[in-house]
Amino acid sequence: MILLDTDTLTHFSYGDENVRLRVEAVGDEELAIAMITRHEVLRGRAESLLKAANEEELRKVVERFQQSEELLADFLVVGFEEASIKNFGRLRKQRNLKKMGRADMLIACIALAHAALLVTRNIKDYKDVVGLRMENWVD
Repeated sequence: MILLDTDTLTHFSYGDENVRLRVEAVGDEELAIAMITRHEVLRGRAESLLKAANEEELRKVVERFQQSEELLADFLVVGFEEASIKNFGRLRKQRNLKKMGRADMLIACIALAHAALLVTRNIKDYKDVVGLRMENWVD
């Protein structure tokens, strides 16, 4: 399984050539996103809906929201199973991960549980997670 983090998915959605080519070359391997990535993308779009100042802005935001939903539908969304939850308990106890963002930690927990390759531009955010395989497809 290949798990795209939120930043990589965003680059893909904006047509980043490097990411697009890598996604096309995946072949038979499952291409997925974590449940938290789906949430982050839709939360951002929902916040934009609430901030729309006029009809034209709202039309654009609604269109982007729908495009995001269509994009997300193309990926397997991986949630939290028992192994992911146990990983969370283990990672939360590690001193060197205390400053790790919660969303990053949750993505790492899911990637570890599925022995997935995590595709992230933010290698440094995950560098202290033992056993996590990572690649950067953006830079």
